[in-house]
Amino acid sequence: LLIEDEKLLGSELVRHLSGEGWNVVHAEDLARARQALVDEGLEPLVVLSDMNLPDGTALDLLEEVQTHTQACEWLFLTGYGTVADSVRALRLGAYDFLEKPCPMERLNLVVSAAARSAAAQRRLAEQAAQLHHDYTFDAFIGQSSPATEARDLLKKLSQVPFSALIVEGETGTGKGLATRILHHCGLRSSGPLVELNCAALPHELLESELFGHEAGAFTGARKRRRGL
Repeated sequence: LLIEDEKLLGSELVRHLSGEGWNVVHAEDLARARQALVDEGLEPLVVLSDMNLPDGTALDLLEEVQTHTQACEWLFLTGYGTVADSVRALRLGAYDFLEKPCPMERLNLVVSAAARSAAAQRRLAEQAAQLHHDYTFDAFIGQSSPATEARDLLKKLSQVPFSALIVEGETGTGKGLATRILHHCGLRSSGPLVELNCAALPHELLESELFGHEAGAFTGARKRRRGL
């Protein structure tokens, strides 16, 4: 999405970006951009916008539509700007600033990098949504009393913001499944899940992996290491 009120510059940017293979939607003011993003459901990978437009500042639009659109990166074109604008833009998650006039080679590089970043964020969000769908509490199947109790316990534990958790049980009882359910249904689902099979670690290394060690704690410990 290109938001630019200067007709000549807007036409040139549309021509250039279209020639580079991008599908460009041009809005000449914030009202048209808002209509495209909110009312029409446009989901661009990149928004390239002038900072100041006839009907307001693009920063207000960025703040407004963040909850309406999928992950996308915002690039700002500006001939002048203030420190306050820069600070606010960074706080809102702007990807980069480009000064007018911007060399087309630099524009190509920044737009491509921003599009890759937005696409990667969307892939991660899709994967997280799929995992959340796969690892619900009902994924721990069974109608017996122990299975029901296990599901109830998982629901309670999912509300606790664990940074680390040891799950014990015999082979085949569903330790890995329970771990994934706790993570993807829990308060820390947006963070990474690191699984460690304690039974596969030598006793001498287990304590170090879990709790870390200081430099010189044992032979080969050259530097401090944080545990899980």
